[in-house]
Amino acid sequence: MQILALNFTEKGVGTYLRAFYFCRELARAGHKVTLATVSRTSRFRSAISYKRDWIGESSEPRGAGPWIRLIEGPSWGNRFLPGTGWGPLDIWKRTRELETSNYDAVFGFEYQPNVSWPVYFTQRRKHYAFYSDWCDWFGGSSNWFGGWKIAHRIDSYLEEKIRFRAARVSVTSKVLQDRALSIGIPKERLAHIPNGAPTEYITPKNRRAARERFRLPEDSPIIVAVSNGDMCREMRIFGEVLRRAPKSVLLLIGNVAPPAWELAEQLAIEDRIGRMGWVSDEDYPWILGCADVCICPLEDSLNDRARWPTKILDFLTAGRATVTNPVGEVGRLFCKSDVGVLAGYSDKEFAAEVLALFHAPDRRQFLGETARKVMVQQWDWRVRGPQIAGMMVA
Repeated sequence: MQILALNFTEKGVGTYLRAFYFCRELARAGHKVTLATVSRTSRFRSAISYKRDWIGESSEPRGAGPWIRLIEGPSWGNRFLPGTGWGPLDIWKRTRELETSNYDAVFGFEYQPNVSWPVYFTQRRKHYAFYSDWCDWFGGSSNWFGGWKIAHRIDSYLEEKIRFRAARVSVTSKVLQDRALSIGIPKERLAHIPNGAPTEYITPKNRRAARERFRLPEDSPIIVAVSNGDMCREMRIFGEVLRRAPKSVLLLIGNVAPPAWELAEQLAIEDRIGRMGWVSDEDYPWILGCADVCICPLEDSLNDRARWPTKILDFLTAGRATVTNPVGEVGRLFCKSDVGVLAGYSDKEFAAEVLALFHAPDRRQFLGETARKVMVQQWDWRVRGPQIAGMMVA
């Protein structure tokens, strides 16, 4: 089959990861796959390349596959309205791609305008099959539009409407599966496909070599966290850790909201925080390799129960001891396999688990090695491959 996948985020960001690996597994199954996403570097022009691995592109397929064709659409207007996916040039170019090509199937990753509008504009004329991936419950709790209730209701309606057009719907969590059933999507049209682990891209790194790469102290306990919500809870937890381990360092990857930095100043901990910011794909596995402990605090909320934070799978894939909370799909994985530590919900309880791991190097090593083994054997995207490919033939 010739398949076009439509992803609403920018390349390398958010749902792009899930879309890329879905497409690669479809290509591995013998399909000819094109992935359209939003460019991070070009506002007005599109770019076409070919990808086989997470890192790197080629002007044409070279060597053994699986290869996918990647279209990076112009980003101008991508954030015209709340959320993303509003770029008029991007939407127009995706529509033209569908109009001028003969795709057998379209796979939409979420529902934003640059995913749903090209489908609404072209499907009846082009007669392709449509498939939908639902990996975040935006209408459930992710999008609030500043408390503007009518906007939230419209967004929720659009998020769910597109699923009824799909021949099959993949969901990343049991919460989303239950939601799909509750709105009338037949069970036989649903496929529960959790996120996978990028075990080829992220591999365990030598801790000393990783710290030398970024000139970090070898003798300091290091915590790594990746951007997650407003990051205020991470700041409070780190403040508690510093009370007992004052030489500790917190490395923060990604964008961190101003309120979190203001809180860090109030807690007088900002001098112990490494602001890594947006890091390159090449550096990311190495920064994870610097960690003694990786953390991802979760709330027992609808939002965290519905999603599958890929950063946690990254930590486990990197072979690092990880602390999180017993929420949703994450809690089930940690309870089933001894891959990390589930902490209580208070900042002090969470910090206590981090401190306990600081003082237990053998335990950290065991958790890291077990986590890596479980990711390779049970969570690698290639393990997901048959289920992903099965969506297209069911």
